[in-house]
Amino acid sequence: MKKLILLLFIPLVSFGQEVVLNEYYDDGKKVIEKTWKENEQTRTLIEIQSEDTSDYRYYINENGVEIGLYIYFVRDYGRYFKVDVSVVNNSENRINYLEENINVNVNGIKGDISKYKALKYTEYNKKVQRRQNGNAFLMGFSAGLSNASAGTTYSQSNTYYSGYNTYGYANTYTTTYSPALASMQIQQNQRNLDAFEENQNERMKYINEGYLKNHTIFPNNTLEGYFLIPFNKKISDVDIILNIEDMEFDFSTEKWGIKKSKPKSKDSSFGLYLDDYY
Repeated sequence: MKKLILLLFIPLVSFGQEVVLNEYYDDGKKVIEKTWKENEQTRTLIEIQSEDTSDYRYYINENGVEIGLYIYFVRDYGRYFKVDVSVVNNSENRINYLEENINVNVNGIKGDISKYKALKYTEYNKKVQRRQNGNAFLMGFSAGLSNASAGTTYSQSNTYYSGYNTYGYANTYTTTYSPALASMQIQQNQRNLDAFEENQNERMKYINEGYLKNHTIFPNNTLEGYFLIPFNKKISDVDIILNIEDMEFDFSTEKWGIKKSKPKSKDSSFGLYLDDYY
């Protein structure tokens, strides 16, 4: 896709560094890229504008290792902040991505915030299995009740009667059983169960393949995936620090010169939590 690019070199006092500014349009949306040096790191903030909202992507490069983050809200067996991560290793050495080296701090909540952390794959996998097992039980129970009454129809008729000193309505209840209808309903229930099980398996496959786990990234290779942080509507922003080898990649909000604001919608991208940048 062709992009119209406007390249500007401007100093931003808020960063204290010279910033390279790229502005262009992609798929009808305005994209603003800001890149600057901070000590040994190169930082890039990408803002994608859509009508009156903005999404943000964050990138940090140090010694040939680039990490990118994108944060947004999802419902996936619970409510979470989903953090898409890309790790590009263009260095000459292999590096290790380790789950225990992800540090998360949330702002806006009073009291204990220990549960608002980067969930490890094993932790989230257990949550998913419990939820899927519960859903499967309810689905099977519902199908069993439906099978028990399959092929049976009920009808009611009212008949008016009158006679010597008496009159009124008589109610007649009729139960009819159809083997053919029973077979059709049972087969449909089984198809519903099969489709449900297939959907559950597909979701588990997606999680197994996409959720980040401990991984060694060799030179000229890339790791992509995601991890989840429990969601709370009172959270104003999330600070994330990834440590890889002896390098610290700090994605804390204050590092990006972005103003903090209350979320406009809990269902929208986390970029909307951060309305404007300096």
